[in-house]
Amino acid sequence: MTLANKPNRKSSSKRLLSVLFLAPLLFSTTVTLRAQTPQLSLADLVIALRSKKATLPERNKILVEAVRQRGITFNLTSDIEKELSTTGADPELLTAIRVKSPTVKPVEMPKSVAAPAPTPAPPDFSFYQRRADDNAGKGELAQALADYTKAAEMKSNEPSIYFGRGKTHFIMKSYELSITDFTKTIELNPRSSVAHFSRGGAYEKLGDPAKAMADYQAAVDLDSANEAAKSSLKRLKDEAAAAAAAAEEKRKAAELAKAPEFVGMGNLTAADATRMAKPVYSPMAQRTNIEGRVIVELEIDVDGNVTSAKATSGPQMLRQPAEDAASKSKFKPAMFAGKAIKGKGSITYNFELHPDR
Repeated sequence: MTLANKPNRKSSSKRLLSVLFLAPLLFSTTVTLRAQTPQLSLADLVIALRSKKATLPERNKILVEAVRQRGITFNLTSDIEKELSTTGADPELLTAIRVKSPTVKPVEMPKSVAAPAPTPAPPDFSFYQRRADDNAGKGELAQALADYTKAAEMKSNEPSIYFGRGKTHFIMKSYELSITDFTKTIELNPRSSVAHFSRGGAYEKLGDPAKAMADYQAAVDLDSANEAAKSSLKRLKDEAAAAAAAAEEKRKAAELAKAPEFVGMGNLTAADATRMAKPVYSPMAQRTNIEGRVIVELEIDVDGNVTSAKATSGPQMLRQPAEDAASKSKFKPAMFAGKAIKGKGSITYNFELHPDR
């Protein structure tokens, strides 16, 4: 019976140590009205929770009272709450800590006033011109034309705008419109060699080589280093010369196609001959006092040689010598459409016994 009522010495010793360890916490709560005691830090709570000098429920209970009486020096965050729970803090202790967490008044930061965004300046002609150049380079020709037109509306005296639009029209094969823009470019900048060259190219595409050559020539006159204009000008001149020669040949061929077999050469004289033979005045004709004028009709080939000589008038005795002289003569060939052709003419011989009288 005596042993049964005797207290467990070991259990009592543990409780006593726990009380002794936590006594300052509890003791301080009884004198808070008389003296200020330090608030509990996070380290105080962690050390107490990890102590083995009392059961965990007892440690939690004592700490709850201590927190309520003394307060804490820290704010309960989610990370701290997680750490305390891992260490052994029960919900009641966490609630007490949460209640006693000091309220930290947030520092009011000065409200930043956003500076008003600057109002961008409206696009000028150069914006549309640059965008048009970019679109033209990418092959977006319709958009390029729209932007060039907008730029021209904003600055109508800028030649580069019309030149860019003219090139775009040229690429789109709208040659008449490109000529209009290149002409405007030249009006605003008369010394633009490249504008003359470009307009010449448009005229050439429209089949007007004369105007094209005039523009190419102007481009070369304005800039002697414009090799493209020089080359185009030479090419057109060569083509024009070749076309003229071909046309002339065609004309001659057409004329020759309708040329007669013989061309009348009229009365032939020494001026028409390359070789003029003189007739022999026979002694018999002289003795019989026969003289007079003999006309010989001639046929001449393309080389000027006499192929036929026939006396048609004059004394009979004098005709043969006249025909012989005519046959030995040679004349310049007859010409038709610039080409030698057969001819017919006549030559007159005067037989006189006393030519000096």
